[in-house]
Amino acid sequence: MQEKLTKGSQTYLAALILTLTGGYLDAYTYYARGGVFANAQTGNIIKLGLRMAEGKISACMNYLIPICAFALGVTAVLVIESVFRRFSIRYIRRMVIVAEIIAFAAAAFVPQTEETNIIANTLVSFGCAMQMEAFRSFGGEVIATTVSTGNLRKGIEYLYKAFTRKKAEDLSSALRCIVIVFVFIGGVFLGAVLTPHLSALSILVPCALLAVLLVIITIRYRQILRAENTQ
Repeated sequence: MQEKLTKGSQTYLAALILTLTGGYLDAYTYYARGGVFANAQTGNIIKLGLRMAEGKISACMNYLIPICAFALGVTAVLVIESVFRRFSIRYIRRMVIVAEIIAFAAAAFVPQTEETNIIANTLVSFGCAMQMEAFRSFGGEVIATTVSTGNLRKGIEYLYKAFTRKKAEDLSSALRCIVIVFVFIGGVFLGAVLTPHLSALSILVPCALLAVLLVIITIRYRQILRAENTQ
């Protein structure tokens, strides 16, 4: 039963919504919160190294804190999963979505100043890390919803296999990965367009997307439970 419920939150539709959210959040923190990336910590790690090389130690905190918040977010999900499994508590992923919504909604009301942007970026990075750790597989396919490099690589790899092995499933997997990449780009585009107009409150858009996903997953869980009870 637990495995069936887990699959209820790992549909391709869930991957699309989470990916759209992931792309949006990167644009939001970049445009509204001092040029920091919320999801892909590689960019922040590179900027941290550059600021260190330039001797701008105080500027390093703008990137070091989100990196630490990301690490804490991953750790939080691992702890939650461990505790929940010990007590046979279900719906870990729904709890992660709720935690994300709370973190992002709180970030919306953090003032846009150089000092307070660190707080907002910490909240966003923490939420994104939880998403990356909790949602890793969709329909048996490993898909990243907060970064795109791996999805692009897999898409090209499957596309090559589709042409060499002539298997329909390879082409299907390639298309799914490529669509995910373009959805991420769409999220970045949407965030880049809306954030200059909505300012800090722009992050409420991904909150709404996550709320929709929460409803979809809840409905799916109930369908699975109803079907199980009628068997």
